[in-house]
Amino acid sequence: MNSPLTRMTSYNLKNIKLLITILLLGIGVGAVFYGQLSPARPGMDEEQLFVVETGSTPSEIAAELEKQGLIKNSRAFLIYARLAGDIEKFKAGQYLLKPSLNAVEIENILVKGRVATITFTIPEGYHLRQIVEVLTRQGITTEEEFWRLVKDGEFDYPFLNDLPRTDRRLEGYLFPDTYIIPKGMSGEKVIDLMLKRFDQILKKMPPNRTGLSLHELVTLASIVEGESLLDKERPLIASVFYNRLRIKMKLDSDATIQYLFDKRKDRVLFKDLEIKSPYNTYLNRGLPPGPIGSPGEASLRAVCEPAESKYFYFVARKDGSGEHVFARTLEEHNANKRKLGY
Repeated sequence: MNSPLTRMTSYNLKNIKLLITILLLGIGVGAVFYGQLSPARPGMDEEQLFVVETGSTPSEIAAELEKQGLIKNSRAFLIYARLAGDIEKFKAGQYLLKPSLNAVEIENILVKGRVATITFTIPEGYHLRQIVEVLTRQGITTEEEFWRLVKDGEFDYPFLNDLPRTDRRLEGYLFPDTYIIPKGMSGEKVIDLMLKRFDQILKKMPPNRTGLSLHELVTLASIVEGESLLDKERPLIASVFYNRLRIKMKLDSDATIQYLFDKRKDRVLFKDLEIKSPYNTYLNRGLPPGPIGSPGEASLRAVCEPAESKYFYFVARKDGSGEHVFARTLEEHNANKRKLGY
């Protein structure tokens, strides 16, 4: 007959064995579960585009990840996401994912919205014909869509309110900068982003006391942009054009001639000065009808705060410095040109 102590010892041993069995089973299940979260294809670092459509359910996302070979098991992926409290946090967008990532890493990318991005740069002075080349080359938009948006796109910015709806409506207002955008962003949103950047820069400018309208100010800034390479010279070049406008003297800007061509010419020829166009400031007095490109912040500031000078002429040095020599009279200007070897 077993004593109470013997029965208690036997009972405890059974419980210990049961606990050990459960623990081992748990470890086994955990190991299997962990294995299902490991990389689907270790060592394969080639990025794949994965798209999470707006409105996709977590189950649909997990199933597509498994279908594309980016995770091993969609159920394990969903279980982990639920345990992590992230099951409803996946963000729509286009992602570049590697099969060598484990499911936890992929889940983290989708939750944080680390979408694939495109980086593009619009240099200062670029006009619309050059901008559309950049955007189409990056696959952001098509030429047809771009020109439709330029003419008829609905963008809520006061500086566009009075501009005629033509193919040149947004000329000068798509701010030149480097942009990093999510892959798949629409052409309309990209243009809006560039207009928003212009608006931000515009609000940093000093009050307009020049007597010019905003459109005229942007037009003059685009000419200053086309004529100058050095920020330190822009206010002085702006003063030359203001001085000419004041006495109704033609601006004679080579930059406005360059605007007449799809691609910049190495040198403006005498015959180019005879091209009949409202943008030809060698034939027409005053400012052209609109901007001839996208002015940067320094050029916008230069026309808002021009230098005080009595200069009416300037000519570029030939030493590659980007600097100009300024003159008050035509005689002085011609003498400067001779000295520089023109």
